[in-house]
Amino acid sequence: MCFSANMSLGLGLVGLAASTVTFLDKSEPFWVRVARFYAIFHFSLMEFIQYFAYPVADQCGYGANQLLSELSTYHISLQALAIMPALATYSSDKTALKKATITGVILSSSFLVFSFLPKEWQLFDIAPNFIGNMISCLFMGQYHIGYHIGSAFGLLVTWGSLFGLAASGFVWKDNWRIATYHFVMAIMTLFMPQWIFGVSTGEAAAMYCFYSIPITISFMPQFKKFFAAQNVIEEEREYA
Repeated sequence: MCFSANMSLGLGLVGLAASTVTFLDKSEPFWVRVARFYAIFHFSLMEFIQYFAYPVADQCGYGANQLLSELSTYHISLQALAIMPALATYSSDKTALKKATITGVILSSSFLVFSFLPKEWQLFDIAPNFIGNMISCLFMGQYHIGYHIGSAFGLLVTWGSLFGLAASGFVWKDNWRIATYHFVMAIMTLFMPQWIFGVSTGEAAAMYCFYSIPITISFMPQFKKFFAAQNVIEEEREYA
């Protein structure tokens, strides 16, 4: 999937439809629907960015590639805010969504600020893999569009985003189902392509499209009974 411009476009359109269906789920509170809608919509935006990137791949520092690279930087910075609240909506803790939203805002705001700081500001002089002291660029990898993201403190952005995508769900009460699902999906997305196909970290990170369907369906109303905490499901049955 999405290993071409047309596939990226198609998956982006599917994501828009899925996010619309999720928002229209009137059985859920408004802010729960907003959180889940935005998570799916966020992935749809990634697909549209990649769709427009294919014709200008490798034109680093110029025109459309430069613009799309900047948009990708902001998109990655906002991943924590996009995913953390949505994961928290499946918890039996009624305050989880609010807490996750506040944490996501703090993390994503920090990452956005880092993107405007001097790229030479890095932690421990560690050479970055795809986020750090480099020119932002969307390049053509072996199989797929890849990312080079220029940002200060790239190590914090990399691991902070990974926490938001793969580990933050475990923080909340009775949230192990959705947290485990997203942890496995994130690890497969970010590391399996490197282990199996030998691609760079930047290309592997862009391969989110490969798992975007199983990732985003977890936020759709048709699958919420599987991922929601068991006691929440029992309460819904009592009120039904």
